Amino acid sequence: MAHKKNAPVNEASFFFTEPWEPVTVRRGDALGLGALADQFADAVAPGFSNRIRDGRWVTILAWCLVKSKIVFDASGGKSVSSRKEQEERYAWLQPLELMWVARTIALLDKEDWKQRSLAGRRRVAPWYEKQNSERFGMSNQQFRAYRQTGTYGGYRRAFRRWPGMTLGNDGWTPGKNSIALSKWLDSKLKGAQLTLGDELSRSAKAGRGKECGWWLNHWEEYPQSGKDADTNTLPRPRNDFSVLPEASLLNPIIFGDDTVGQTRVKIVNSIKKSSASEHIELCQHLSSQFKDDPVISRLYSFSRLADAGIAAMEYIAASLGDKPAVTISEITKSKDAVLICNELNKAAQAWLKLPPIQIRHIHAADRFAQEMLSDSPLECLRSVIEYHKLYGGGLRWFEIQDGKILPLTLPLTGRATNYGFRLWSLCRIAAQCGVLKKMPAALNADLEDSEEDNDDN
Repeated sequence: MAHKKNAPVNEASFFFTEPWEPVTVRRGDALGLGALADQFADAVAPGFSNRIRDGRWVTILAWCLVKSKIVFDASGGKSVSSRKEQEERYAWLQPLELMWVARTIALLDKEDWKQRSLAGRRRVAPWYEKQNSERFGMSNQQFRAYRQTGTYGGYRRAFRRWPGMTLGNDGWTPGKNSIALSKWLDSKLKGAQLTLGDELSRSAKAGRGKECGWWLNHWEEYPQSGKDADTNTLPRPRNDFSVLPEASLLNPIIFGDDTVGQTRVKIVNSIKKSSASEHIELCQHLSSQFKDDPVISRLYSFSRLADAGIAAMEYIAASLGDKPAVTISEITKSKDAVLICNELNKAAQAWLKLPPIQIRHIHAADRFAQEMLSDSPLECLRSVIEYHKLYGGGLRWFEIQDGKILPLTLPLTGRATNYGFRLWSLCRIAAQCGVLKKMPAALNADLEDSEEDNDDN
């Protein structure tokens, strides 16, 4: 089910079909180019999403999928064809996701677990200390929204697209590769094994509607450590690019002999040969190496245009700072304004000179480029602000009224996120699978922003 723009987060929460993406309430898609950026991302990192970042979470979620399927069946679950059945299926999966977040928090000190992708950690951490509330410390709304903001929501594309993860790619029924990963993780849970016990059917049926408490009672050992628990069982730190112990299982799933797997291999092998030190240079390298591919060949041109647009947005935000307003004329006089607008103008002209091509959402870049042809800083920045107002996604940063720029969000801290193409996610997991020996220099600065705190929605 496609999610309606600007709909409430929980409006589509009953459906769990990919490629649904929840509407963000962050600064988000500032120039409305996100849908087109996804087309480029699908070309260079097919079957990935920005939230698929850690091969270990693939292993953990496969384990969760297998264990929750056993209990779902025992509770009387028959299929996942209806909305109600999907709700019931996920009700048994969700507590296990959150218990793995709690397990990681339990076994590591705070400065360590904060460096790992743990969706919902802001609620789970205080809950683990006291365990005096239901739903792992989340409100009803947060708990419902976790279906999208949680870890399985972020990795659902892998379980629906990667070979052998779920039967019929339904995202629910464990396939042979999920079962193999689950068995591997079972063998590493020394001291924290999950034993479902006798009379499971009667117990599971009685636990329907009380799934959180049921799992906490049946997997009491979840915070237990055991030998090499961190290395073998926990999500990896964001700056850890070492080969995973289960790489021999993950590699053929992600970089296997199927068409999509081989496409990923080709992209990664091309990246290996690049001497690029920046993301834009890496995009240029890929466009050159895949010049016969109608989409990838335009990756550099699009990235240049989008990056130039975001640079203009950043400049305006930085000029505004924490002031209540600035006049647009006063921020156009600096050398930075001239340089930024000059680059945006050149990028727009270069884009419009490219021959027409059929790519979904290509009109977004064409439209943006058409509006950015003025080399006057005043007209350039005014055009950026108006374009952002009309076509931007997520929160609006600012607006212009009577020649004054007014803030609509808190001041921008640090740098805004450029439009990316899942290259960091692809290369991080390639390194974890041993396909890459190290992360490319061009992506070293692209440690992913912290999506795991979206549980405040």
